[in-house]
Amino acid sequence: MLNETKATELEEKNPLREGNESRSLQEDLHAKATGLDGHSSTVYSVNFSPDGTTLASGSDDKSIRLWDVKTGQQTAKLDGHSQAVISVNFSPDGTTLASGSLDNSIRLWDVKTGQQKAKLDGHSHYVYSVNFSPDGTTLASGSFDNSIRLWDVKTGQQILSSANRYQNILAQFQPSIIKNNALSDTVHSNVTILLISQQLIFQSQGAQILQGQFHNPQGIDLRTLFQQKGSLILENQQKLQD
Repeated sequence: MLNETKATELEEKNPLREGNESRSLQEDLHAKATGLDGHSSTVYSVNFSPDGTTLASGSDDKSIRLWDVKTGQQTAKLDGHSQAVISVNFSPDGTTLASGSLDNSIRLWDVKTGQQKAKLDGHSHYVYSVNFSPDGTTLASGSFDNSIRLWDVKTGQQILSSANRYQNILAQFQPSIIKNNALSDTVHSNVTILLISQQLIFQSQGAQILQGQFHNPQGIDLRTLFQQKGSLILENQQKLQD
């Protein structure tokens, strides 16, 4: 009898049960869901501004669109790419938007005016990942040309390239980057995701050991050389992964 009573009480409190409460919940959820219509083809990438008020979207229709998150209204349409826009990313201060495209280019946009600030050329194939450093001074890009490139946001000049030694690249800073600290390009690997923190752990005989995270989907047999403070130094034959 006690179990039956408790079951009845729980059922009465269930917001998804049949009746007015269920309909009210469904109506509330429907009211909160906002569809952003405007793109004429597949949307490949979306990114919120740091303050959460604006959403950027990149599409196969070659355009980037900015949306007011509160109202769901489109506030700007950014045209310039000649092929699909695969990646969009706001700068930490929210004033600049970076975009990567199948036209092999990276573009920087002024969020306030919607105007293109710079076009970064260097990749020889699709650019499908762009990401700002936490201080906003550097942009990392990953491309189907198998390289990571670092760019000076202020000048638009390329700072460094990984020399096409990675099979597939997604570039992301985490959690901080030390200015003027070079990204090592001595690694020959099957890295598919390289999370770059560039926080110097220690330096020995001219070799900088940097903190980072390694993803190994290929299942390569890696041997642990040593471990210090949660950081693994791995080896595959003569290949050093940091």
